[in-house]
Amino acid sequence: MEELIQLIKIISPNKVKSLELVYSGQGQGSKIQQLYRSLAEDDSTPEEELVSKFYKGRNRKVYFNRLKRELKGRLINTLFLIDAGGPGYSEVASAYYNCYKNSTAIKVLLARGARQVAIRLAEDTLKHAEHFEFTDVLLSLSKDLRFHYGTILGDKKMFDLFNSKVGHYSQVYLAELKAEEYYTSLALTFTVSGAAKTEFTGQAERYALEMEKAMAQYHSYRLNLYAFTVIALRYEMANDHENTIATCRRAVAYFENKQHLASRQALFNFYFRMIPGYALLGRIEEGTEAALQCLDWVDKGLFNWFRVMEFLFILYLHSEKYQSAYEVYKEVTEQKHFSKQYSAIQEVWYINEAYLYYFMSMGIIEVGEEDSIRKFRASRFLNEVPTYAKDKRGNNIAILILQVLFLLQQQQYGKIIDRVESLRTYTHRYLRRDETFRSNCFIKMLTQLPAANFHKVAVIRRARKYWEKLQSVGIIHNQSLELEAVPYEKLWQFVLESLEGN
Repeated sequence: MEELIQLIKIISPNKVKSLELVYSGQGQGSKIQQLYRSLAEDDSTPEEELVSKFYKGRNRKVYFNRLKRELKGRLINTLFLIDAGGPGYSEVASAYYNCYKNSTAIKVLLARGARQVAIRLAEDTLKHAEHFEFTDVLLSLSKDLRFHYGTILGDKKMFDLFNSKVGHYSQVYLAELKAEEYYTSLALTFTVSGAAKTEFTGQAERYALEMEKAMAQYHSYRLNLYAFTVIALRYEMANDHENTIATCRRAVAYFENKQHLASRQALFNFYFRMIPGYALLGRIEEGTEAALQCLDWVDKGLFNWFRVMEFLFILYLHSEKYQSAYEVYKEVTEQKHFSKQYSAIQEVWYINEAYLYYFMSMGIIEVGEEDSIRKFRASRFLNEVPTYAKDKRGNNIAILILQVLFLLQQQQYGKIIDRVESLRTYTHRYLRRDETFRSNCFIKMLTQLPAANFHKVAVIRRARKYWEKLQSVGIIHNQSLELEAVPYEKLWQFVLESLEGN
């Protein structure tokens, strides 16, 4: 069902003129048309409800699955009828669809013996693809044209021309494949596996140097997109935020100077990568501007929109604009596609909700009487037991710290005492002198609360050595902005405020 919904979301907004071909051979009231309309108008209807709507009897599920397959096939065919020249498409997006569609048509025409039509279309498409640097299309078309002029027409001059193009685009294509391989390798290393970035800085540096050489030799959209990303990752992994931003600025300048290549994808990618660096450098205003710029390039409710909103939320927290952060939270959680997002996205906003509930309890933000944040189940959150998976370490830390802040604000000192040993165990097992060093220091500061009998002056005295260690490694050394959504210096102020009068 998800595949059908994805196809309909692509096709419906494009107002395909020949959409009736989806219903070819069927009446206007056919089940295929009805299913299409049902999903286009409301994609949240449970599948079982749709099954019962379209079929009765014991085999209704079998018939419905057959109906889905038929609609899916019709929709895939209809993809080739999309008019990519409308106002909803950038110049490069329009060229992308047309060049790849023509490339497929050329293969079909050659296979069917329509060589004259195929060659004319190949030559026209080649010029268009060269302008937009679609290397794989250029390599495929150059091979077809080399074969045509070399074996069919025997034209030595034209054969040499396309033979040289095949040689050139083969090298560019190999460089693109290498850049994509390096990017995927680095992304897999610390995004999927959750490994510490510092473990692979040497590998990333080698990749980046090779990419600089490749960009000096070849020029193409895909090569520059992946190569600049690899170089930016090299600096991200080394916590070199200044050079990360500088690399992204280089990439933005490259794509903006080539207006026909300045696609939303490329510009979004590099502006988005600048946001954490700006935040960790304390350049909050620049980071906010980058985040707001990114929102202009993504469709509301899609995965990247949620990621940008997450960063915008953190930027507002870092600038102590807590009410603005609350407005971001409301916009995200009230978005109709929020409930369908990956569990990782929802977990982040669950923790963000806990931050906001804490701020509300402290009188830092104002919320409406009917706002959903008032329904936050603090007791359930306090009983949350983090799963100690490495890729969820940031969430675990936030949950543990927030639990102590809640209990302290509620003056439930006995429960804090009960948790101290588990906090010590957690810091010993999972937090080392890496990107979690500041978290380690802060949690150790919290463990001083019972030892100082929750007396403010005594807490300050006992926590001083950890406070000094925290200060010695500023937030700029964090490799993940999400790890410290609220700077620990600010959270410590909240802790001390909760101890007033003790």
